[in-house]
Amino acid sequence: MTVPLLRVIDPSATPRTGAPVSVHGLSVEFGENRVLDRLDLDLAAGEFVSIVGRSGCGKSTLLRAILGLLKPSEGRIETDVAAARVVFQEPRLLPWASVRDNVAVGARSIADRTIRDRLIDARLEEVGLADKANAWPATLSGGQRQRVSLARALISRPRLLVLDEPLGALDALTRIEMQGLLERVWAAESFSALLVTHDVAEAVALGDRVIVLEAGRIALDIRIDLPRPRRHGDAELARLEGLILDRLLGR
Repeated sequence: MTVPLLRVIDPSATPRTGAPVSVHGLSVEFGENRVLDRLDLDLAAGEFVSIVGRSGCGKSTLLRAILGLLKPSEGRIETDVAAARVVFQEPRLLPWASVRDNVAVGARSIADRTIRDRLIDARLEEVGLADKANAWPATLSGGQRQRVSLARALISRPRLLVLDEPLGALDALTRIEMQGLLERVWAAESFSALLVTHDVAEAVALGDRVIVLEAGRIALDIRIDLPRPRRHGDAELARLEGLILDRLLGR
């Protein structure tokens, strides 16, 4: 399903640009275990960066550090944390609240109720759930629940969207649909995006760059200079996937 984007969510809203991220010499230690090791990473305003790596390489720890959820052992991070929002692998919806009320959770900072209601309606239409506004989360499919989670994260118009394996629990076709939705929303709204995923094809399809983490350091940083929207199965995408998989698998 292709959902048309609402290009102007709120006519009174000022234009927003993506928040840059600068990570300098970042180390994170848990006891004697150094999860991140003097890592440097720059994310330009509006850039979409995918992060892949084996389990335990530090992907989620890096996201948590950028969001200010843990204190680094060394180094510094520069970004606008207040303008960041997160989409997790689990939708984390309130089971006792309707779809509309779940999205409204992300709009608490919007004082004007008329504007807030208009934004909620716009976001639900944007993710293809306008007809599910009064439904309960338990009645939705996995893909629909993740769309609600995305709408909730986007309602405050973030400048940085952090995505921690958000599509990992979805079936293959729903996952591809959600990838397309993510790409369209990002292209329309120009926020910066950081995606952690175990799916190399997904990383290449969505990212301007793909970062491979190994033992807490960046082992590979590949720029994906391919036109959008990208088509799964494209020969050049497959070649780039192969390069990344070779690194991950040590081939």
